[in-house]
Amino acid sequence: MEAAPTKVIQYFNGEKQNLIPLFQRPYTWKKPNWQSLWDDLMVQYDLGDSGTHFLGAIVSVPALSIPVGVSKYLIIDGQQRLTTISIILCALRDCLEENSAARIQEVYLTNRFREPEDTLKFVPTQADRDVYRSIALDKIIPATNSLIVEAYHFFKNQLLKGSDADGEPVIPTKVLTTLEHSLQVVMINLGNDDDPYLIFESLNFKGEPLTQADLVRNYILMRFRHSISTGGEQEVVYSKYWKPLEQALGDNLTEFLRHYTMKDGDDIKQGGIYAAIKTKLKSLETSEAVETEVKSMQRFGEFYAIILCLSLEPNNAIRDRLENIQALKVTTSYPLLLRLFDARQTQKLNDIELEKCLSLIESYIVRRAVCGVPTNTLNKLFIQWAKSFPKVNHAKWLLDAMASGTGGRRFPKDTEFDEAFLTHSQYRRGTTRFILCSLEKSFKHREVVDLSTATIEHILPQSLSSEWKKELGNNAEEIHTSLVDTFGNLTLTAYNAELGNLPFSTKKEKLKNTHIELNRWILKRNNWKAYEIQERAKLLLDKAKQIWPGPSN
Repeated sequence: MEAAPTKVIQYFNGEKQNLIPLFQRPYTWKKPNWQSLWDDLMVQYDLGDSGTHFLGAIVSVPALSIPVGVSKYLIIDGQQRLTTISIILCALRDCLEENSAARIQEVYLTNRFREPEDTLKFVPTQADRDVYRSIALDKIIPATNSLIVEAYHFFKNQLLKGSDADGEPVIPTKVLTTLEHSLQVVMINLGNDDDPYLIFESLNFKGEPLTQADLVRNYILMRFRHSISTGGEQEVVYSKYWKPLEQALGDNLTEFLRHYTMKDGDDIKQGGIYAAIKTKLKSLETSEAVETEVKSMQRFGEFYAIILCLSLEPNNAIRDRLENIQALKVTTSYPLLLRLFDARQTQKLNDIELEKCLSLIESYIVRRAVCGVPTNTLNKLFIQWAKSFPKVNHAKWLLDAMASGTGGRRFPKDTEFDEAFLTHSQYRRGTTRFILCSLEKSFKHREVVDLSTATIEHILPQSLSSEWKKELGNNAEEIHTSLVDTFGNLTLTAYNAELGNLPFSTKKEKLKNTHIELNRWILKRNNWKAYEIQERAKLLLDKAKQIWPGPSN
């Protein structure tokens, strides 16, 4: 690594080309940034040759490019500052007399007598390239909505209509001299033996730390040759694989990369995604091997998009199971899901078998939740199953793997599930509403009830009133304590706030027009005592075991 103070104009002097990588953000500076730089420039303008202004550090690395033409450098940090300086140079060119304008054009903006790809001395990232080229090379100011165009007009207006500290009109030639002599940076050039990715890890992205996905993208694309012409290695990999991945997953890209890496059996923490993927990619010696891996990422990204966006899944049964897994918030299962969808695409698994596997995952989660099995082992379990993923008989393999677990890894059998469903408190568990909604849907009405606003209601209320003590009879307190939060006493309604501690007869009256089938059986009861609660629990249990079958006893 070489680091030394230098005048910023050196980035535009001599035969070279400074490129903003296509994976960097577009130009984002706006008027407050332009005004701040202009004010700093004018301070030096008023001081004359006696001062300098420090703009910070500029970090560059030699670009992987075709070994012909001018030397090329990728700007790793300093994009916004260099872009703005180049815009000021364009504005100065268009405000000065012919000879000075020609000097700016030929010395600072372009490499003379070079091939088109090597002509510009500074090349913005892809999104800004055409607009900048039009201004810097063609001397045409596009009538387009662009921050680069706005910046050009801002600085040109300052040059033509601005004033110095004494209120005198700004002299463009003096501004040029000030820019050439007074604006300094620390130039940091990374050598072939330096790791530019360490720089990435310490940089900011739009004022915020780079995400793990940003770091992975930058690392990947730096492994390919850069070219500003269409069809370069880096552009092809970006446009063909990475850009579709970003578009499909958006803010979910970082989490996808974590689950993508975990499908191979590694437990990756939130902050370790980049390190894990970098380690894997560093072992790939050729750009072809890296491209194959990026292609794999993009393919698995399509599976991940289906998991997140259910409308992308054409099979109704699979879509329903994915919706349930989403509702249960079983993101720990995603590495295994990626394996399952890969098996389907490679025709090692058909839709029926895939639906069976998803059903098993749902049953495994629901039964464990009802039985109060801790969830802290789920992450390792799903990673382990993803790692040991078989080539055939996936549903049988998964059932056997789940059924073989003991203790915190167990798949509760009917004996345990029955007791927990009938007697354990379920009200405050995160899966209870999902289970009640699933039970309601199992009645399969032709007119589907909208349950989005329905909440959990206790038929026997959470606080005993005198009417309810009379309703329950002897041992009212004991019955209330043991049954109030069990499934037999829980239902769904949109009238929760209205029902409260009302007597059973009044609750029935308010629920008489209900469209929720879970309440129909309740409306036919004359009383709501221990017997009715337990009977209803048994009826719901029969349905629950049909929806979420477990391993054989």
